[in-house]
Amino acid sequence: MLRRVDAGVLSTWSLAMPGFPFGSLAPFAMTHEGCPLIYVSRIAEHTRNLAANPRACLTAVEATRGNRQALGRTSLLGEAHELPAAERGAAAERYFALFPEQRAYEQFHDFEFWRIEPVRVRWIGGFGEIHWIERDAWLAATPEWGADEASIVAHMNDDHRDALELLCRRSLGAEPDATQLVAVDPEGFHLRNAGAIHWLPFEHPCHTAQQVRLEMVRLTKAARAV
Repeated sequence: MLRRVDAGVLSTWSLAMPGFPFGSLAPFAMTHEGCPLIYVSRIAEHTRNLAANPRACLTAVEATRGNRQALGRTSLLGEAHELPAAERGAAAERYFALFPEQRAYEQFHDFEFWRIEPVRVRWIGGFGEIHWIERDAWLAATPEWGADEASIVAHMNDDHRDALELLCRRSLGAEPDATQLVAVDPEGFHLRNAGAIHWLPFEHPCHTAQQVRLEMVRLTKAARAV
């Protein structure tokens, strides 16, 4: 669900109101391993709170209509830390692929990437479907192709645009409009179409480049058979 949802409520420990939680809307991107990445200003209230106390909770809810209590929601409890300079480039590449409009904030020189390291996750799938997920069960191994994600994205966009457009028609039910693959993770991938970004799941986690290739082939064949 956190691959599919792109924003949630970030709760931090308030400096202005000691002892109270402070909630703010936070766009986020998930790392391959399952850690939320946030891009925040140093002067923001939540950033100052995190600098004093790294404990935080990111809560996201499925963006669908209907009975609110029946919707899936996730609360990821963890510790947030600013990324070291050596990791900023890779984080920026992934984050800005999903939020290209936020690249403009780089000119202000006070925005930094922070990663929330999960400690425990609370998942509610609806009535009676409630679970705690421990850190080791939540986090995934870094995929073998992790450092080559940009090559996979470029290859699909350059050589298999017809397959991406077919997936757009069959999986999203939309006519292709500047359809592009923008990001890949072990559980699925993000497509941009008509300016909006959508996440589509793989049938099984893909930890090798060959598994990604075979899964893309399978999805394309399934779409053609519809």
